[in-house]
Amino acid sequence: MSAPTNQLAFDPEVALAAAKRWDSRTPRHEAFDEAARERRFSDLDTSERMAKRANRLLRRMRATAPGLVTAVAADLAGAEAYTVVGRAVTEAAVSPDLVSNQILERVLGATRDFQFVEFFAQALFASRSVGRVVTKIGGGRVSYGTGFLVSPRLLLTNHHVLESRADAARSEVEFNYQRDRLGAALPVARFRLEPGAFFLNDKDLDFALVAVAETSAGRGLREFGWCPLIKDEGKIVVGEPINIVQHPRGEMKQVVVRENRLIDLLDQFAHYEADTEPGSSGSPVFNDQWEVVALHHSGVPKRNNKGEFLTTDGRVWKPGDDPTRLAWEANEGVRVSTLVEFIARANVPASARALLTQLLDAKAPPEATEAGRAGPVVPPDLVLPPVPDPQVTTMPDLKLTAGGVTLTIPLQITVTLGTPVLAGGPDSLVVPGPAEGLDAREKILPDPSDRQYKRRPGYKPDFLGAGLSVPLPKLTAGVKAQAFALPGVNGDAKFELKYHHYSVLFNKARKLAFVSAVNYDPLAPTIPRDKDGDKWFFDPRVPQEFQAGEGLYSNNDFDRGHLTRRADAGWGAGGEAKLANDDTFHFTNCSPQHFVTNQGKSNQAPPGLKLWGKLEDYVAAQGKANRSRLCVFNGPVFRSTDKMYRGICQIPLDYWKLIAFRRDDGTLGAAAFVLTQATLVGDLLEEFTPGEFKTVQKSVADLEGLTRLDFGSLRAQDVLNRDGAEERFEEGADAIAIESVEDVVL
Repeated sequence: MSAPTNQLAFDPEVALAAAKRWDSRTPRHEAFDEAARERRFSDLDTSERMAKRANRLLRRMRATAPGLVTAVAADLAGAEAYTVVGRAVTEAAVSPDLVSNQILERVLGATRDFQFVEFFAQALFASRSVGRVVTKIGGGRVSYGTGFLVSPRLLLTNHHVLESRADAARSEVEFNYQRDRLGAALPVARFRLEPGAFFLNDKDLDFALVAVAETSAGRGLREFGWCPLIKDEGKIVVGEPINIVQHPRGEMKQVVVRENRLIDLLDQFAHYEADTEPGSSGSPVFNDQWEVVALHHSGVPKRNNKGEFLTTDGRVWKPGDDPTRLAWEANEGVRVSTLVEFIARANVPASARALLTQLLDAKAPPEATEAGRAGPVVPPDLVLPPVPDPQVTTMPDLKLTAGGVTLTIPLQITVTLGTPVLAGGPDSLVVPGPAEGLDAREKILPDPSDRQYKRRPGYKPDFLGAGLSVPLPKLTAGVKAQAFALPGVNGDAKFELKYHHYSVLFNKARKLAFVSAVNYDPLAPTIPRDKDGDKWFFDPRVPQEFQAGEGLYSNNDFDRGHLTRRADAGWGAGGEAKLANDDTFHFTNCSPQHFVTNQGKSNQAPPGLKLWGKLEDYVAAQGKANRSRLCVFNGPVFRSTDKMYRGICQIPLDYWKLIAFRRDDGTLGAAAFVLTQATLVGDLLEEFTPGEFKTVQKSVADLEGLTRLDFGSLRAQDVLNRDGAEERFEEGADAIAIESVEDVVL
């Protein structure tokens, strides 16, 4: 008997309302994009709100780092401006008419990505108050959402998480559902919700406020702190980063930090870029000072021109379908100022008024200062984020990743610092942690932190090390017209579709890739194959009519064959391997390969068939020290005589592979191979009969003729150019037959 299916807090009506509000603000979003692109920070929000934000931050600086205020004022003040700008900054009295790009850059940090290290301590403390809300829904099933403490007794979440007192009475909140810095699961602290003591909710603002039991199994609720709700304006302005702590899909606690921006502020709601999933409902949305600025309540789903929700593969999502398959374009939260105003006017029973007053006092927990030290002098209208007790805090475990620093404290955080660089190119990884009891094989999913496909680093030409460069092949004039080009990009870069660890040059006419180029590090940690089977996705950058999807592969002997192997891309520490592994499941990296050719597992397979999948590893293992890392190019051989199948695309009969490596003497080497599945595919109409399978090694120059790609310097670095290699060719042959790895010429 299978286990009962649990649910995630998700309300299609709430998502639809969010989508309509998002659509109504399209002109504002377009203006935001233009101002952000041109770095006109003063145009991102109103001058009044900008001034309030600047003054709030300046008051904070004066309370915690007065020397920094002096430095900022001096930096901004010129000979004539000092008495105006300098004094306004020093006194935290910036007026709307003084707001400028220069002030915003220096005070708000509009162009600054670095943070003081206390940012992490504040993040850790704030995250302690966030828990997973678990509601029993009958039949042995539960529903998951997120909530967070906003006072010593009250927890805030969404109305669609707790629609009634009865729902709350069947619920509990789980704190510490997360891992420590060593990756071990922490003991979970479960507290009952007590709606009899306090319960207030509202459907229009989609919030629920409920009391929590003060103790549970010998633990006190106060040890988890709380995040006060501050009504005052000036906590954030459009264009600033936001941070969200959440339990997406009911999984262990996760956080996305700073690689997200506030896009728009409505009267009651806020729109922002962020990475959330069903189950994240009820999460706190923080500014960079870890003050709550909004209550997350819904993603903004992508819709077609009929207003129907769309899935990640471009299909129509219908009520009752899995909400985790929805495609999102933004997120929406309820503004804290709106919530506080509503709560303050609420008519609650006399027995609940003390808890309401405690909430509205907006005071931080007593742990706001370090043990044994006096706290800073804080202006009365400013609540500083608390600093955790050093006796409780665990030292963070830091790990460099592509584009940032990953910290486990004890939840996993990825922060982008400055302009990230990995092997000479930009990248930013935000890595979600897996759910408890699951491993990296679960949930094949394109990078949820980069739904716009703007931060994938792609193939790195200098991956083999200093002094060697292996650029992407170039499309020759004869095939450029068939290539898909990214809009708004110039030169050869417009043809490159970047993913994690690999890139694709895509043939829109054939609906398959010209080439998929990957950086392969066989010595780095990898993850196992998904035990629940493969899941493939369309690339949203490429119109679906140019991609061969599921229709090509259903009810026949064709596998969805990886061009860049999952094992070649899926390496790296922590979540890096998972992101790259999952990125290989885009249809742009897919090719129709007969199941025998692709899998090499059938008892019908000719001898040596598995060789094709071993070529990279064999080349990497040769030599003394320099061949562990490889640059590998894979693609089909396109011929005009290839037969059309199902009216979708012509089926290639041959596939090629080009492997570049560092020789023992430090120079560049290259080896090219071709595999044919012609006798397996036949005329595509007859029943499969196994036939002859061939793998050959060819010259790079011959491969250029087959593919009409320009491999540049690799042509001169071909291993078949070396003296004595011609002896391996049979008389009259233009290739070397490969029946075992020992036949490979290196």
